[in-house]
Amino acid sequence: MSEKNELLGFFLGILLLLGMHIVAIAVIFLLVLIVDKIYGNYSLNVLLYGILGFLFWQLLYVIPVCLWLKRRQAPGMMKGVIIGAVITALLNGTCSLLMFPR
Repeated sequence: MSEKNELLGFFLGILLLLGMHIVAIAVIFLLVLIVDKIYGNYSLNVLLYGILGFLFWQLLYVIPVCLWLKRRQAPGMMKGVIIGAVITALLNGTCSLLMFPR
């Protein structure tokens, strides 16, 4: 029974992370719109830095959520959030390297 609950928590953790990613992407685009209205020329730079630096944006909300889930004693959800964050970081890094080879 406990293994089933942990598996459900794992998938709920991934869904929680997906929701947080959607909110973070919306914040990045809102920031791009604000910069575009104020400065005009720099909105593309903000968009590129926001997308390429998504790993660092992700750290701002993944670490506090993991600490909160640990205090709530939800290890399945915490594992789902951590594994989803690692997958997101690997995909983001791979896509960045493919788009901007050095």
